[in-house]
Amino acid sequence: MSMNSLILTGLCLCSVAFVSCHDAKAEKDSSESSYVEPRPDDELKELMRTLSENDAPGFASLCVYPIARPYPLKSIEDSVSMVDYFPIIADEALRDYFRKSKLDDWEKYGWRGWSVGDDRPLWYDDGVQIIDYVSPAESGLQKILAREEIMSLAPEYRDGWTPVMTLLEMDGDKVFRIDSKNDSYRLMGFDKAEQTKDNPSIMLIGSVSYEGSAGYANYSFSDSTGTTADFTPDTEPPLRIVIKNPAYKNDFSYDVRQGYWRDVLK
Repeated sequence: MSMNSLILTGLCLCSVAFVSCHDAKAEKDSSESSYVEPRPDDELKELMRTLSENDAPGFASLCVYPIARPYPLKSIEDSVSMVDYFPIIADEALRDYFRKSKLDDWEKYGWRGWSVGDDRPLWYDDGVQIIDYVSPAESGLQKILAREEIMSLAPEYRDGWTPVMTLLEMDGDKVFRIDSKNDSYRLMGFDKAEQTKDNPSIMLIGSVSYEGSAGYANYSFSDSTGTTADFTPDTEPPLRIVIKNPAYKNDFSYDVRQGYWRDVLK
């Protein structure tokens, strides 16, 4: 065989090898990009069973705590509390919803885990992480507690406002609260718990925006003097309220944790 023939043959073999490697890589990339996490069928079947059969201890054992409830309702901290609270959450409507659900109705929704149906009443990801369903009984309790909370404020701060959250300074005595009214929000700050029935030392009005695919909330407040405040609750602890006052060179930063107004009033 001539030298030219050898070179040509070598080039062909190299070309075939390159194409084969490229095809193998493309197949691997395609396989990885199309990977779907296996549905946890056994766990979801058990979850549906506990709800449809009104099995409070069984349901409680499948939850990841704490389970947040709409403020000013308190989070459910453990399985014992869940068993007690189960009749309020798991009313006949929710139980019937899961009696009629099928395993194939469950779908994966990104970072939130698995949920079922258009209503998506709860989310499962190695356990029940989120319960979005609010029963009529729970909604009624929420309204009662919200009214009590607003009525504890001085009269001029009550009309039309609904509580959103309470924030307690971690290394101090300050108490903050966020309330909503239509599309507006306000931040109120009190120097001590004993002063929460008086005028706040801080009061700013603002709005909330939602960022990213996860919809993280970001609150921004201001007043007529140019003072501003920012707070993002969906961050890793410690949560932080940052207040900027044009009269001072430095910002005021407060590390806070979420709390409950009715505990402050005790």
